[in-house]
Amino acid sequence: MPVRIRGADWSASLAPTPCVFVGYGSRYANPFSKGDRGPSLLGQPMDAADVVDLFAATLQGPVGRRYAEQFASELHGFDLMCTCPLDMPCHADVLLRIANGPGFADEACTAFNLKGRNR
Repeated sequence: MPVRIRGADWSASLAPTPCVFVGYGSRYANPFSKGDRGPSLLGQPMDAADVVDLFAATLQGPVGRRYAEQFASELHGFDLMCTCPLDMPCHADVLLRIANGPGFADEACTAFNLKGRNR
């Protein structure tokens, strides 16, 4: 089963297993960042778990599902590399689940077990 590894975009080609860099600057990057204001009315700054959950939720909408399906087919079977610390939540975990979980793009899993498309 593919895993998340930590590294920079230039180090993806040096990894011992086939991997894809999904961090900042890549087409798979999370558009939300720690410290951004959240989508709630209060707009509190988001932490790492919040931005990962928002990324997963975005992939559940009608447009997001199309991206999730595309990402699943492109990332299936690859280790994913990002700059996030391995002990912190990361959108690469969501991408791993979408690309390699049962039904690939059928589920986007987060700390709150958000589901992908309705069945």
